[in-house]
Amino acid sequence: MMVLIGTNETCLLKGTIPNTECPNCNFHSAIDYSIFTRYTSLTFIPLFPVGNTINIECNNCSKEIDFDDLDENTKTKLIDENKKTNRKRPIWLFSGIIILICYIAFYFVNLFQTNNEAETLIKTPTFGDVYNVKFSNGYYSSMRIDKVTNDSVYLTQNDYDVYLQSEVEEINKTENYTNQKINYSKKDLLKLYHKDEIFSITRK
Repeated sequence: MMVLIGTNETCLLKGTIPNTECPNCNFHSAIDYSIFTRYTSLTFIPLFPVGNTINIECNNCSKEIDFDDLDENTKTKLIDENKKTNRKRPIWLFSGIIILICYIAFYFVNLFQTNNEAETLIKTPTFGDVYNVKFSNGYYSSMRIDKVTNDSVYLTQNDYDVYLQSEVEEINKTENYTNQKINYSKKDLLKLYHKDEIFSITRK
């Protein structure tokens, strides 16, 4: 999917200031103003506002007016209106940030729950449990529990190993556990888990 980063703008406020002299036609009339906010977006999802612009137009000659050409009193009114929009920006302008915060929160809650579950499983080994493991040479594989006694756990190691952690599930097949037998004490298994050599546990 293509990720597009850019800026957009939306109108936050429109209004009219009466009895103001236009620097273009020198006529005392009302001026219309629109306050726009620019915001950064990621694939059309707003992330955060980056600033405001004010468009000003004369009611009489319909020409745009430069802010610096206005009298001080009108400038002050427009500055006050601009401050109001800064204090009351719509929440959707921060949609991307909100989504990101929610995603991060979900990730860490899920990680905490997964770690708690794995901690419980490693302390209570059961026949059929599959441990995904990382070897010292950087490769990954798995091993399956065949038997559990009071102090020891007997396993069959997978005949295959893979280069990427994400590929371990592809070799986790019944026919791949043949004659590579291995056993650990329950304490040693716990040590392997705490050293992240056992990084995932599946119980069916």
